[in-house]
Amino acid sequence: MHVGASKATLIISLIPLPGLSRRPIFSTAKVKFPIAMISTATARSCSSNPKAQGAFHTVEGRFTCEREIKKSKFIAISAHISDLREAETFLTEVRDSRATHNCWAYKVGDHYRSHDDGEPFGTAGKPIYSAILSSGLDRVIVLVISSTSGISEELNLELED
Repeated sequence: MHVGASKATLIISLIPLPGLSRRPIFSTAKVKFPIAMISTATARSCSSNPKAQGAFHTVEGRFTCEREIKKSKFIAISAHISDLREAETFLTEVRDSRATHNCWAYKVGDHYRSHDDGEPFGTAGKPIYSAILSSGLDRVIVLVISSTSGISEELNLELED
């Protein structure tokens, strides 16, 4: 049951990591990805956990947005997921094996997971998860696919209403 809806934006700050890039091409770039509609829904659960019941915010459907920054291409894809199996199915369907990195995070109730996919530890998956967490979203997955031209950068993400 949807109670209300509003648009959200995923903000990615690209910051060159010292020592990993031969020559910094940019200092910091901020990219806004409009990701989807955010809706308030009512969760029904058989669980005795009060956190598992009640209203939560989630995305409606699936949304994809592409940006290119200094010859590096970034694709952000967000989607609603109902359970962990849907998260795995989403990743299997959407991951791009040709990309430099497929970094992602998801949250379903108290369950969450993130993955840096070869980026320096904690610089991609964790910021994606932090963006999901700070936005108050639940039952959502966000995948950021990057194809770079040799530039190493850290992803700092946040969701903005």
